[in-house]
Amino acid sequence: MWREQMERRCPDSKFIGVGTLRNWRWFINERGVANLIRSEEDQRDIVYGFIYQINARDEANLDRYEGSPEIYQKVHDVTVELIVRSKVDVVGIGDTLDTLVYMDQNHVTDGKIRQEYIPRMHRVMEDGIREGIPTAYFDKYFKPFVPSPSSYDAPKMKSSELSMQRKHLVHMFIQGTRACLPVDGICRF
Repeated sequence: MWREQMERRCPDSKFIGVGTLRNWRWFINERGVANLIRSEEDQRDIVYGFIYQINARDEANLDRYEGSPEIYQKVHDVTVELIVRSKVDVVGIGDTLDTLVYMDQNHVTDGKIRQEYIPRMHRVMEDGIREGIPTAYFDKYFKPFVPSPSSYDAPKMKSSELSMQRKHLVHMFIQGTRACLPVDGICRF
């Protein structure tokens, strides 16, 4: 959900809006990066993510950045619902889309976040809130894993170093009628 990173990695992508993935849970896995996992319906878990329209070149870029298929595997036909729409008129609020999601299906246990990953997750939260994702979502799912900015030593990195590092977030992508959602180890939503 870091818009700037998505623009760099997938320059042809179009931001469609914010969507939800019901009965899935966002977490930091034992590798120290973001991931998604199915949850029981009675848990009422939800994942919010950005939806993008992408082309084949952008998808190839995502495969490389997500380490697909070795690190993150593509999961097809994951249904998401659009809840906030951008100015791109592709789908309407309340519409559902079958998405492609990058997930790490081998690392599905809660873990401790990597130090270098913390500033990235703060950018994700800032962009998410700016685009209409409720702060209560980040309080429930992100804050147990992501320390506040004052509680860690932020690494001193140049922007060029940050852009070269692998970033695992939640995005959703639409290619034709297919949306894709990559998340650290998961085609984030």
